[in-house]
Amino acid sequence: MANAFREWAKAESLESVGPLEQFRDTRIAIDAEDYLNALLTTTLTREPLLPALGGLPFALQKHVDEDLAGFRDAGITPVFVFNGLEVASKDRAMIGREAKKAAATLSEAWSIYDQGRGDDAVVAFGKACSYRTYHIVRWLQCHLHKAHVTIQSAPYTAAAQIVYMEREDYVDAVAGSASCLVFGADKVITNFDFVNKRVAWVESKQCLGKLLMSREPFADLMLLSGCTSILPPLAELESQHEAGVARVHAARSLLRRFNDDGHTVCLQQPNDADYLAAFRKARYVIKHCPIMTGAGRVEPREAEKVPNDVHEFIGQRLPEEVYFYLARGVAGPRVLNCRTRMQVYETPPLDGGASQAYKEVVQEKLRPLRAQALALFTRLLHRYYQKTDVELVCWFSESDKRPLGVPDMAESVAATDTWHVPETALANSTGIDVTEAPLFYAIQFLSNEDAARHTKSERAEGSAGTLVQPRELLANVTWRFLHDRGYINPDHSLSGWGKALKASLDRARSYDYLTSASAHEAEEAIFMAFELLRLDVLNTKNMFPTPPFSGPPLRGTETDKANTLLISRIASLGLFRHETIGYTGPLSRHLLAYHQLTAAVRSGLRDLLEMHACHLLLSGAVARDVPAAQLTDLGVGLPFVREPDLGLALVVKSYLDELSNDAARRSDITKWFNHAVDVQEDLSKAWKLWAAVNAGIQAADSSIVSNETRKMFKNADSWLQKKRESGHAATNGTA
Repeated sequence: MANAFREWAKAESLESVGPLEQFRDTRIAIDAEDYLNALLTTTLTREPLLPALGGLPFALQKHVDEDLAGFRDAGITPVFVFNGLEVASKDRAMIGREAKKAAATLSEAWSIYDQGRGDDAVVAFGKACSYRTYHIVRWLQCHLHKAHVTIQSAPYTAAAQIVYMEREDYVDAVAGSASCLVFGADKVITNFDFVNKRVAWVESKQCLGKLLMSREPFADLMLLSGCTSILPPLAELESQHEAGVARVHAARSLLRRFNDDGHTVCLQQPNDADYLAAFRKARYVIKHCPIMTGAGRVEPREAEKVPNDVHEFIGQRLPEEVYFYLARGVAGPRVLNCRTRMQVYETPPLDGGASQAYKEVVQEKLRPLRAQALALFTRLLHRYYQKTDVELVCWFSESDKRPLGVPDMAESVAATDTWHVPETALANSTGIDVTEAPLFYAIQFLSNEDAARHTKSERAEGSAGTLVQPRELLANVTWRFLHDRGYINPDHSLSGWGKALKASLDRARSYDYLTSASAHEAEEAIFMAFELLRLDVLNTKNMFPTPPFSGPPLRGTETDKANTLLISRIASLGLFRHETIGYTGPLSRHLLAYHQLTAAVRSGLRDLLEMHACHLLLSGAVARDVPAAQLTDLGVGLPFVREPDLGLALVVKSYLDELSNDAARRSDITKWFNHAVDVQEDLSKAWKLWAAVNAGIQAADSSIVSNETRKMFKNADSWLQKKRESGHAATNGTA
């Protein structure tokens, strides 16, 4: 919604523009998520089909790198500040309201696409480009850190943090949205134009003069119009906006009718008590949002005036140490939010979430994973948290609140505390760098029984932490995670699942799929396949019926369709190479539904990894003098940073569909993917991924993988080889 403020300020001639040179040799704090949302929604940089593909926008890294180069050339030092925990004004009712609106928008976009109205569908998809982008925020954090740019996460709202940083002279200026003005900034930079070497900003006094308002009514205006990050727009204003009326103008007219008092406006809204409560909380958030001081303490703004019930509008407090790890990027705020709210709230996926399969995964199959992540974090917190459970609530059945059983999992959490392996013990002959392929490294290391025995070393109670080196931290967190997921036995040997995973990883390495350049992609894709198999969702079942899930495999016999579906599902775990431009090509709601199912599993695995990292630090196993940058290295180095898009699955599905068509009627699919880097090479990669996963499944013991499943994969593999041979016999690989 930040763009609504920028559009209004520009239309009202409130933006000042000056030379970029005036900011040379300055430090500027940037609201990172406002910056990202601008890239996702601004006409010149947005990719409208992002919600139909998942993953990252194809040109995102290019745009970010160009901006970083612009900062360097201008002599500006950017400091990107990310949002931390969500304040209580963004409660389940408000999150649910935004999520359901986005899901309805996307369902309508798919309906338009299925009618063959491609251009209209692109416009419709573009309305939801900033929905479910948590994984993109995580990628941006990691990319900026690797580019040696200063990053941190605020304890709560980034805008409040960067305004504090400017007031205390840690930075010279702030860049963001109306949220910065609401939190007290005198001016906020709204745009950097590195091409023309210009910069635009908006001043608070100009806004107040234009509106004939003081600061408090202006804050109400920004809250009601949805121009801040702490409250969505009032429903009445949203409906007017859809009719073509700018939100800020509509909010201003509404406020005039009630003496510029936003609270009175909310009182007059029929049947919207949720919004009234959220607005009241948001008002207090503006006054007292906690920030992290230069000394590392987390304190509310105007601390001397803060009321006793601060938790009602901010949320439950966490230990100072946790906020420090959040600030340094060891963990994101997702699990922390669930813990302080006492609730996991599942929102609709990009495909709309109408499938029973997705609902079963998030409501039932992922419950133990979510509970384990929360139990790891909870174990070392205050007794209040240890004794208080967390509820699971899903958008499709909000009255059905299910306890996760977090307090009952303390014993299972303790089982992973046997990993305190020092760097001196990490040397081995595998030839794998733990920072390049932590999952492969961890599995390969333990395949040596002698090396595995020497990894079991519990830390003496009360002894000081000794782990300090980045490789030590990453290796121990990864082993704890794999132990937790059942790939490692209590004696630190590989379990049946661990041996099957090793067989897959070895095959990928022998096929030159798991190389230095592709290590993260390959090991994560293979690991994800095993996790999906264990959840009984990696199969040929038609989990997403048509309608509404259009775009399943269409050609050939039922066997052809089933095998195409299975192999395409494996391909959805890999990366698609696309030019740095928005996607044009075929879409599939059917494959997107499966992609979103895998995305839910991936996010749960990433959460568990982050909580193992936090647990390692909170338990005292790590030396207290670890440099802050090394903690960020740990968060960046953990697996599952990047979520794949749907591109590779679409290529594979299209290719196999055509091979199941009559030879005389086959099309060259390379013409369907106009901006793909190399369709043939991506297909080759997909076959290597398939072969690696199949090798592990065939090698698995029958006690963990049924003969029926092995046969399903073996038959699909034989089918694929025959199809590929028929493809090679054609004039080219696809026609």
